[in-house]
Amino acid sequence: MSTQMNRRAKQRSGYGARARLGFTLVELLVVISVIALLISILLPSLKKAKDQAKTVKCAANARQVGQAVSIYLAESNTFYPPSYVYPRNELGGWSNRDDGQNATSVPYGYLHWSFFLYGSGKVSDEAFQCPSFQSGGAPRTNPGREKRNWESGQIDAGSNTNPNELVDKQAPRMAYAANAAIMPRNKFTPLLSGGQRRNMLVQENRIKRPGETVLLTEYLENWQALGVSQGGGVLSKSHRPINVFFHLGSSYNEYDAPETSPGFIYGTVGNAKTPQEYGILPLSQVRTKTNILDYTSGIAQINAVGRSHPGGDKLFGGTSNFLFVDTHVERLTAFDSMRNRKWGDRYYALSGANEVLNMSAPQN
Repeated sequence: MSTQMNRRAKQRSGYGARARLGFTLVELLVVISVIALLISILLPSLKKAKDQAKTVKCAANARQVGQAVSIYLAESNTFYPPSYVYPRNELGGWSNRDDGQNATSVPYGYLHWSFFLYGSGKVSDEAFQCPSFQSGGAPRTNPGREKRNWESGQIDAGSNTNPNELVDKQAPRMAYAANAAIMPRNKFTPLLSGGQRRNMLVQENRIKRPGETVLLTEYLENWQALGVSQGGGVLSKSHRPINVFFHLGSSYNEYDAPETSPGFIYGTVGNAKTPQEYGILPLSQVRTKTNILDYTSGIAQINAVGRSHPGGDKLFGGTSNFLFVDTHVERLTAFDSMRNRKWGDRYYALSGANEVLNMSAPQN
């Protein structure tokens, strides 16, 4: 009898132990709450690490592009390439004496500075992308045959909204913009510039402060802001460089002032100290703009500089990677690049009096 009672007691004891292997509702809620708390603590750190990784990748790509430019200079009698030109044929033939006969229809697309580098194998076309930019960068003006190279709402120079044969000689995705003072637009004649001045190619040895002069930087992370509304869509202008200078006589139009007239400055006033005095708009306003890359908009082109990397502030946005003429890379805000006079001491690629008058940075 005693033996049976002991056996039953052991069975009851074992059943109870097995029953306690489960969790009560309260215990589950506690575990879920702890997990949620850990996630809320870790997510910001993970996002910060991810953003930092993107920043490093963008800087590395910019450095690769800079090295490719150095090779190009050695092969081109030290002349920098133009930001873009109108090619004369499908092979990409061009001349800086072009009279603008292809300017309206652009039958062969645009020939962009990136093609001078990746087209000859100096760098991969993927080096012109930045992972902080949606799809890696802005689309070409004329994206060509592949749908993946188009953006929703985009229209090309032929008024097409779908893939077709018209394609630019440019990296499919472009995250980097040239300094217009060194790598100019195709305005090599008065007919093309529409003013009294014209662009000209720049030799490397003309730049007196290579370690302090921007060659390239990242575009704003909104391809539509870089484009022009046209025909019910947006025409991407990712082939254009950025001109940050203001002329005391002709405002944002660098071509209109007489060649003998000096007057290029950083900012819209001689002693600019605030972002607004450099023409920099809050990030919330820039997101709603188009045609930033043209003087006809009346918007300072410094607003086309990227703002996606850590740093900066909530009002004017973050930082961008800047590649300098000596091929080193720095991360700055658009404001700091202007305040510290990082875009050069003259508009090298423009004919006539092109010195920058207010090279002394303002005192805080």
